[in-house]
Amino acid sequence: MNYYATRDRDSGEDANPGGPVSERALNAGTLAFQGDLGTSSELEPGRLAVAAAVAGGLYKAQDGPLGQVLDDVIVVEGLTERIEKLATIDDAASGGVDYAEYEDGFYDEAGERVGTVEGTAVVLTYTPHMWQYHSSVTTFEDGTFETSGVIDCTAILSGMTQVLQVRGTSGRYAGKQGFMTLTLHDHEQRPPLYRTTFVMA
Repeated sequence: MNYYATRDRDSGEDANPGGPVSERALNAGTLAFQGDLGTSSELEPGRLAVAAAVAGGLYKAQDGPLGQVLDDVIVVEGLTERIEKLATIDDAASGGVDYAEYEDGFYDEAGERVGTVEGTAVVLTYTPHMWQYHSSVTTFEDGTFETSGVIDCTAILSGMTQVLQVRGTSGRYAGKQGFMTLTLHDHEQRPPLYRTTFVMA
């Protein structure tokens, strides 16, 4: 099979035999903008769990149906992240970058505080979008994990979801890896609230 070709989902046959790029791949960009994108790009937790299963080596695309693979993926969803402490240092005038230290709380759907996160953010650029590098440690009663990654803050404020990497360090999460999503939840709050999901395998 040509490296850039794809197999038909149902028949297993090459969808575009001999072609350098499959029709599906060629049309992906156009198809994405045919519908209403809406105001949020939040990723459904089950789909994010598939990514964690692949990253953790539990599943390969060529393995076929997922079966019970996702049963082994830790999924923590329905959390609201609230900024509780935030200190910033503005070095932009001297040619440096902005830097922030923060402490956030994670709240479940009942409004109970179930976890904390302590981290730092470094502004990489302000234009045309604000990009930041984040690094943090999250603590729940059943363990801890580290989160890191580069996020587009301008996209978040437009309702777009950002995905960061997580690495388990203790308790239930020790030795596992996966992803965290960050989506604006309530922009009218000062500071705004965010919706988060964690998956690890």
